[in-house]
Amino acid sequence: MNPGAESGGGYAVDVLGTLASGLGVDSMESGRKALEVVRARSPELVAMSEQTGEDLVTTSAGFIDMLLASLRSDIEMPWGDFERRSRDYGRLRAAQGLPLESLIDVLAVYRRATIELLSRPIQGQPHYDEIIALAQSRLEDVTERLTTAIARGFLDYVDEEHRARESEMYGLAAIMTAMGRSLDLLETAEVALVESLAALRLSTGAMWLRERSSYKVAHTVGLDQDQVDDFARQVGPHAKAAASAAGGRSESQVDRLSGLEWNALRAQLRVRGRTVGMMTVATMVDRVFNASDLLFMAAVADQVAIAVDRARQFASEARTDHLTGLANRREFERVMEREVALAERHHRRLSLMMIDLDNLKRINDRLGHSAGDGALRLVAQQLQRVVRASDVCARVGGDEFAVAMPETDLDRARDVAIRLRRAVEHAALGMRAPEHVDVSVGIAAWAPRQDWQAVYKAADSDLYEDKRRRKTVRRWRQEDESPAIKLLGRSGSRRRVSGA
Repeated sequence: MNPGAESGGGYAVDVLGTLASGLGVDSMESGRKALEVVRARSPELVAMSEQTGEDLVTTSAGFIDMLLASLRSDIEMPWGDFERRSRDYGRLRAAQGLPLESLIDVLAVYRRATIELLSRPIQGQPHYDEIIALAQSRLEDVTERLTTAIARGFLDYVDEEHRARESEMYGLAAIMTAMGRSLDLLETAEVALVESLAALRLSTGAMWLRERSSYKVAHTVGLDQDQVDDFARQVGPHAKAAASAAGGRSESQVDRLSGLEWNALRAQLRVRGRTVGMMTVATMVDRVFNASDLLFMAAVADQVAIAVDRARQFASEARTDHLTGLANRREFERVMEREVALAERHHRRLSLMMIDLDNLKRINDRLGHSAGDGALRLVAQQLQRVVRASDVCARVGGDEFAVAMPETDLDRARDVAIRLRRAVEHAALGMRAPEHVDVSVGIAAWAPRQDWQAVYKAADSDLYEDKRRRKTVRRWRQEDESPAIKLLGRSGSRRRVSGA
């Protein structure tokens, strides 16, 4: 071996270590210089840092620090720390959407910037070429090792995101399947919330259903009863959003929210332009919800909104008479059970009114069922006009109606019955109905310790008594009118004979 070469090699190692040690003292200045090169070579990285508020000078100085440290022979290389920092860097850039090629290119920029920093103090000095060649050789090895760590972090994130998106797709399918099993509104809310939390790997949330202009809690997960109001104030329907994002093609809107304790996503559940509810999923730990989380939440919200709307429609149809829009018999029975219980508990008055469309069969027979349906709708409309908003009207049979009248005595119920008869008569005249529309009315008042069936039976008996009386009056009128009709008939016949 050539002793001179051995001596020169040792000298290069020592000078390189000394240079690296001295330059490492002012790595921030080195970072600023490297950033100028990065700005020219990778403008998308600079633009991303400006959006996120990241200090690229510090990032650049950190990489140059690692590269300079690898050139020193007086310290032990903390490879574990270097590789961990590089993996974290790769994960961060992957989350920000930068391509891996740009990260590798930026690392090459840092390597060239480090060579430039080393070359300036020894330009034209003995052994310059040897020192720079040694630096390039070592930095290539180190750069390759850091590149591998960055790529590993980048690909780990991509793989995790792929698995997360796959899990979310399974979660969305599970949500759609689970919600399709039930048409019960509260069960739909529970299933939607539980499945959404599972898909997003969260454990706390709440759903509110919109009722007119307010929101009512339908279901919560991971919250004690005394926590619900505070949760709603921080990240509920009326909390101010930190940032919003349209859900792609989704109709529902998703917001990011940050309360005193919670990081959350809140979805406004919308279907056909109507808001039917709100759903919030949240966590107390630091969690950055990314764009894919927002898109997934928006897709879930659309499905939940459709399910909630369908459940509400089913519930409405299950309680409502399809022809008149009034409550049906089953719903009326529920109302009467509730009103009797309230009357018993609070010593309130309660009356029940029964109405029968007397001549429905004759209308159907003479004019057809569409005319009969029109007569039923006419009675329903006038019934809703004359009663109070607190009264509950129902169609309880083919031609029978009933009204639950809380806080009402018999005298007031009779006044309502009179107004109803007049309203039906005037409405029929105004519509020029080809067949007279006539109603009978029965009224009963609830007495303490009676059940609703007893009140119903009493009102029904009064209804048929009224129907019997009205039938008798009509028969008397027909009998009074018959002689005059016969006389007119005979007179007309004589006139025709004499005229002939």
